[in-house]
Amino acid sequence: MEAVAEKVEVIVCSSEKKQGSNEEEWSTMLKVGRCRSVPRSSTMIIAWNLRGLNKMGKIKEISSRFVGLNPDIVVLIETRVKDNKAGAVRNKLNLRGEYVDNYQRHENGRIWVFWNDNKVGLTVVKVTQQMIHCSIHDTMGRWRYWLTAIYVMNQLEHRQKLWKDIEDIQCNQQGPWCIIGDFNNVVTSNDKIGGRQVQEHEYKDLCSMMERTGLYEMDSTGDHFTWTNKQRDNAIYSRIDRILGNIDWHQQHMDFTLHIMSPSVFDHAMLCLKENQLSRIQRKHFKFRNCLVEMEGYSNTVARSWNEHLPGRHMYVVWKKLQRLQPHLRALGKPLRDVQRNIVLVRNLL
Repeated sequence: MEAVAEKVEVIVCSSEKKQGSNEEEWSTMLKVGRCRSVPRSSTMIIAWNLRGLNKMGKIKEISSRFVGLNPDIVVLIETRVKDNKAGAVRNKLNLRGEYVDNYQRHENGRIWVFWNDNKVGLTVVKVTQQMIHCSIHDTMGRWRYWLTAIYVMNQLEHRQKLWKDIEDIQCNQQGPWCIIGDFNNVVTSNDKIGGRQVQEHEYKDLCSMMERTGLYEMDSTGDHFTWTNKQRDNAIYSRIDRILGNIDWHQQHMDFTLHIMSPSVFDHAMLCLKENQLSRIQRKHFKFRNCLVEMEGYSNTVARSWNEHLPGRHMYVVWKKLQRLQPHLRALGKPLRDVQRNIVLVRNLL
């Protein structure tokens, strides 16, 4: 953990040296504000492309959706609100804590990030036209993970610039990391229905970047598609909003579920990453004992559990199968725990 903290310090210090040389260079904290605070609740991250937040009807709809959710972090994308009106719009939203945006990198401030400072801390590391890269820590200052909020532009040169920035970030940090937001890009041809057929070259660069950086898409519940053109005739559906995470992120958040929420009056669905309530109950960590492989029934137990079908993306399936296997191995290894307990009892009697 100390090594990670040192890495953050190096990045922030280097940003101070480069700041002002280019609008896409490393940047320190930008436009930080204060809102009200609320008590702690379960862990939750929300991301939502609003495609405009200037109408009162949209503002009321968003505020009503946030009532009762009390998220830790909220990423609002493509607000289309001018800088001089942003404060008034923020005050009408049901959000608490602090915020940061990227108006100094794009005139329309395409990305707003809010966080509840009663539950988490956030330090901005890099800001560009298309992303806000942050370090997330708890209220005691202990580092937890990296988070990158993005809105990908449609122009090919801008996309390639963002993919390059993400690769540079990956080379300069360690630990759990997730990217959340609107990628404006599918990952496979199955991520779109209707309209013009998806060609491989349209998502090749994104998939190559994911492979080079070790980022994998997080599986989700609810509707597969996250955007629709809202047309009855010639309807188009696509999955362009998502969460990517590295191996450390997925392992750290195995007890979290990504919900694709109803888009309501909007084109894009709301992404809601939420900690499962059962995971908040403290439980013992699983410990694999090498001698289990010598026990009768081990191979059949593993094969029976592993061969049972589980839908989802490859990495998700592997982790879920490992989770599903744990209780079976615990039951198989129960005699070993009884032996250890008896040894301790006998030692106490001597």
